[in-house]
Amino acid sequence: MKPPMRQKIWFDYPVYDDEGNPIKDRYGKTKTEPKESKARVQFKANIVKDAKGEEKRTSVEVDLPTSFNPAVGAGYEYTDNDGNTTTGTLISKDEAINLAGTKVYYRTVYCDG
Repeated sequence: MKPPMRQKIWFDYPVYDDEGNPIKDRYGKTKTEPKESKARVQFKANIVKDAKGEEKRTSVEVDLPTSFNPAVGAGYEYTDNDGNTTTGTLISKDEAINLAGTKVYYRTVYCDG
């Protein structure tokens, strides 16, 4: 079952030049631009394992549509209905797929916040 996604979240995506290389500023940091997506955001405490096998504590769980796939380590910004802004970093992600493994219903990303 697909969850209703009535909220909005912004993730930082790197900016690339004509050759496909990320553009960096004079300090060597990659330039980013925010991209908006529909989402379902829940504040829940979880302990997840990242790609290196280390356990990390996360406090925000975000369900995203399949067309939106941010990279691990990307920054995010979320403003709730009360006007409170939450920022943080994407720690880990998971996908909800069908039994045959041929279709992705939605992505769940775990973030600190």
